[in-house]
Amino acid sequence: MRAILAATLAALVSLAPQVCGADANDISVRQSIKINAPPDAVWEVLGDFNGLARWLSFVEASEIVAGTNNEVGCIRLVTRRNGTKVSERLLEYDPHNMRFAYTYVDGAVMASDYFPVLQVKDGGNGTSVVEWSAHLKRLAYAVDPPPPGQDDKSLADLYNGLYKAGLESLKRVVEAGR
Repeated sequence: MRAILAATLAALVSLAPQVCGADANDISVRQSIKINAPPDAVWEVLGDFNGLARWLSFVEASEIVAGTNNEVGCIRLVTRRNGTKVSERLLEYDPHNMRFAYTYVDGAVMASDYFPVLQVKDGGNGTSVVEWSAHLKRLAYAVDPPPPGQDDKSLADLYNGLYKAGLESLKRVVEAGR
């Protein structure tokens, strides 16, 4: 009887990580674009953490709700054109290297463990290269297989599409001098 009990307990312990400790795969996304403007001109637009509505076409408004804009720890409330809202916290802000990182706090999030970075680099000859990258996980990580449209590939495609469209919009705004 003890042998059966021990075998059952061992089987349960070996299954515990799969049943209780499910974790999503890490997903990486990255998009970049060349902009016909010097890095300082691009950073003037991009480096405003609260300035999303100026260049990101699917953002209706952005408002700092905690802290001071462009200071690590500040939180912005982003209202998307579809009416959903999300709060994001500034994790890093480096104007010297023209780079910042942020994450979701709450609201209508589309991923978990979301850590995006935006950076402006010198592209030479008066141009810039802007890179938008992120590491994230799908929300439906405990469900395998995940619901349709919530799998790793769909999420990577979604964010790559959003980043590509966002960078194209940034390029139009900066090159038009707006």
